[in-house]
Amino acid sequence: MHKPIIALMLGLIASTLAQSKEIVIASINEQTPRLIVSTSIMRQIYQRLGYEMTVVNYPAKRSLLEVNNGSANGELGRANIIEADNPNLIRIPYAIGIVKAVVAQKRTDSPIQKLADLKDYRIGILRGFVVAEKMTENVTREVYSDLPALFKGLIYDRVDAILFLKIDLEYYIRKHKLENSLKISNTPFLEIPIYHYLHKNSANIAKALQTEIKKMHTSGELQDLIKAEENNFIEAARIKAQDKKS
Repeated sequence: MHKPIIALMLGLIASTLAQSKEIVIASINEQTPRLIVSTSIMRQIYQRLGYEMTVVNYPAKRSLLEVNNGSANGELGRANIIEADNPNLIRIPYAIGIVKAVVAQKRTDSPIQKLADLKDYRIGILRGFVVAEKMTENVTREVYSDLPALFKGLIYDRVDAILFLKIDLEYYIRKHKLENSLKISNTPFLEIPIYHYLHKNSANIAKALQTEIKKMHTSGELQDLIKAEENNFIEAARIKAQDKKS
């Protein structure tokens, strides 16, 4: 057999093997702090198992649809409230983060203090953020497709407050220098564990992943990794802000 043909066959075999170790994970197409941290955490864990994680970004609602219908192997990170409407997903039962749902509103003498107060206001939420959708079922609300639109709704008085994740709201407000005009509630309305999900067609991967994460959780390595990645993000954001000033 000619050497070029052998080389071609070996290349095809190598390519097939490489593809077999790829895992496609759907995520929301907003580069928020929480998603950036979660992506780094899960990429490192998959690498331990010999998988290269490819992230495909979608609007929040479509991301779940793509995973539930099997177009992607898994969903990066969601609250377990999504499970009732997405029966094909397997939850990896160890949280990869805890997020806090809070509101941001214009600085006012009458800040929203508790969840029950939402009924007296027009609330903006992000489409596909299932927790916020459930929290505002009986509230006057506006649904937006992305974070910039969500903040514009608040800034231009189309809503009285917006409901989202604390770490992401804080980052967006600092990034766009809105500290003097917007305020975030001090007390979270809800603290939400975030879990990684895989489609049931990837049950064999889910089993291996659960074993690895359980081992990391038991040893404390998972908690250390989460904390380290959160600190790395905060430090990188701080350095970037300093560079802009200088």
